[in-house]
Amino acid sequence: MSKLGHLDRVEAFEFANYLCLTGSGSNPALGWTNWFSPIDPMPNTWEFLQEEPAGPVLPVAMPFKITGIFPSNGVREVVVRHLVKNKPVDLRVALRPITRLEEEAIADLMSASAQSYLRHKGADRMLPQEGASFTMPLGSVDIPFACGTWNNPQQALRHELWLAVDALTPDTAEIERAVLEAFRRGMVAAHLETVLTPTGWSDGPHGFHQALEAHLLNILGERLVNVRVTTTSRSIEKQGMGGREQPAAPVHYLRPVSPLPGHPVRDGANP
Repeated sequence: MSKLGHLDRVEAFEFANYLCLTGSGSNPALGWTNWFSPIDPMPNTWEFLQEEPAGPVLPVAMPFKITGIFPSNGVREVVVRHLVKNKPVDLRVALRPITRLEEEAIADLMSASAQSYLRHKGADRMLPQEGASFTMPLGSVDIPFACGTWNNPQQALRHELWLAVDALTPDTAEIERAVLEAFRRGMVAAHLETVLTPTGWSDGPHGFHQALEAHLLNILGERLVNVRVTTTSRSIEKQGMGGREQPAAPVHYLRPVSPLPGHPVRDGANP
């Protein structure tokens, strides 16, 4: 369950007319989650929330830095609520100018299409009236040994790829046509074909993402808002007939296991 947390430092600035809240502090153990959340009934007011891990934790004090980005209405001061000496305290934070290093760091987090959109639309604080999102599966790739355990070394990990495109267009049909056109151009299809092989997965979908996004920018221009290639991953057992997952086969060693010094091998330990 989330609870109010403490920040050692908190600052505010704008990036492309979006409000950026940054803070730093320290968690008492590994596994904590930290985030900023707006307090809806109170305009221009946020709180810093934390959630401690539910399972076993390692008591290692871990410093953290956090950045939250929210729509801005142009105010020059915000309020951040956090915990000071176990009591809620509202801290007034004046917006300061963004530094060049901060601007570059945030830009590095964004895709080329999102940066293009903000360059053209960032000065407009009103959300567009017409937009659409297109989503489609791209395929899957099984990586042998990626989920190997002591009793199933060859167990594979399956990555499933999904494409999502957001654009300022009334319906998804135009986005779908643009995606199909991009696949007919250049090396987009070849990049995806490489990604969907075990040996080609080592670099992930980054190259395919860049190639597809570049072509979609040429086709849709400033109407393109964002291109996302996401993956879901799960461990899979050995495939049986009909593609259904079967329990992992027992491990059979090719040679007897050498006993540790002072630990004789019991009968039946080596099949």
